Amino acid sequence: MYIEKSNTMKKTFKIGEYVIGGIIEVVIDKKIITINFRDMFGGTNKVLDTKSFAITDRNIERDILFYISDNGTSYYADKVLEYIKTKVEIPKLTQFGW
Repeated sequence: MYIEKSNTMKKTFKIGEYVIGGIIEVVIDKKIITINFRDMFGGTNKVLDTKSFAITDRNIERDILFYISDNGTSYYADKVLEYIKTKVEIPKLTQFGW
């Protein structure tokens, strides 16, 4: 469920050498969250790696944390997830969510 009224929201995190490419781009659509890692150092700004997550997936929080941690650091994974949580309501893991 969206907090804001716009259909698509986009946020760019210019992090630098701590993630592949240096840039994390988060695109939030009605039912999909897409995370792109973009090339900041080559001057091309092309997408190096991308993955989409369904907002209705009950493991979305864990999957986003693992995906960003694999391509960067857990610190920035947490910061990006905090931003996403301010924009959309994602399901919480239950006690037996693994």
